[in-house]
Amino acid sequence: MSSTTSKSNRGPLLGALLRIIYQANNEKLERWLATSGFDNIQPAHSAAIQPLWDAPEGARITTLARAARITKQSMSALVDQLESAGYVERVADPDDARATRVSLTARGRAFGRAVRAFGRSLEAEWAERIGTERVEELRATLELLRSSVVRDDA
Repeated sequence: MSSTTSKSNRGPLLGALLRIIYQANNEKLERWLATSGFDNIQPAHSAAIQPLWDAPEGARITTLARAARITKQSMSALVDQLESAGYVERVADPDDARATRVSLTARGRAFGRAVRAFGRSLEAEWAERIGTERVEELRATLELLRSSVVRDDA
């Protein structure tokens, strides 16, 4: 067996590395949420909050589900929870009277600002550990992969 083959069979693959980092950050997010004043939010709610942050005009459930890569039914359940907690509201869609859009409320926008500040603090922690340049390279690489995956799925 060549040294290249044996090295490639050791250690976690990229997917596992991404999962491990995601889980570690998710644990930090859960601890932050418990003390943030937004303790009725769960990490899973970010599947709705994040795309709404980037869509101030609101978005349909189907659009949110597609962005989060989950089913429409799962997104509906998340939106129901967020709506009952006051983070989002359903409003009439100005482009289609039969449809509704989901948009962030003032509380939802406050959460968005707070969680983004938390995320920036995690990125700063990473920069202290591995250097700002590597964090920026990682961001650029992940953005390239994201755009490629989204384009391939269209």
